[in-house]
Amino acid sequence: MGTEAARVPAARGAATEQRLIAAAERLFAEHGVGAVSLRTVMQAAQTNVAAIHYHFGSKEGLLDAVLRSRLGQVTGERTAMLRESPGKDVTAGELARAFVQPVVAVLESGGECWIRLVGQLLATGGDGLDAIAESFFERNAAFVEQLDRLSPGVPRRTLDFRLSQAMTVTLNVLGDVGRTRRLHGPDAADWTTGQIVDDLVDVVTSVLAGPPGARRRK
Repeated sequence: MGTEAARVPAARGAATEQRLIAAAERLFAEHGVGAVSLRTVMQAAQTNVAAIHYHFGSKEGLLDAVLRSRLGQVTGERTAMLRESPGKDVTAGELARAFVQPVVAVLESGGECWIRLVGQLLATGGDGLDAIAESFFERNAAFVEQLDRLSPGVPRRTLDFRLSQAMTVTLNVLGDVGRTRRLHGPDAADWTTGQIVDDLVDVVTSVLAGPPGARRRK
């Protein structure tokens, strides 16, 4: 009886935490982190400011929770896709597909605001960028290893740069697919998400591979 009673508030607490993360994700993406107050998040999540402090400690803690809420999904799927071809080096195209597809999965699961938020933080260098940077290359270590095999002799800083630029373009495109269509005018009105993803993978392939016959830099 006591165990069952304890589970009820625990479940309620988890539900409140998820509501706060969902509300903050949407509001941060729509208005920018700096323009959103904790009170606004509280009202959108139908809870109180005390709940935010209880679950996250501060606005910075809430933002960190929002960012980490989907990072594990993305990097986990990327690692799994690379493991599908053990014992062989993947091509630049396969690597690009493994990089982009997990972000597509986030988009399809309703995470467009999360994608847009991370893209905004990368573009503006705003609050929360450190949380992304701290884990980005660590979480994508398998990609950097494959890039090194793909482009022997290319400095690590160049490989890291290519990977970060691949991330930027992926988030920019998938964070607002409708904008991507509008940018290309009336002829792109029937451009499906799948076709956009295929074209995006081609671009990311070029970014990761670098120019053919590129000079090896020290």
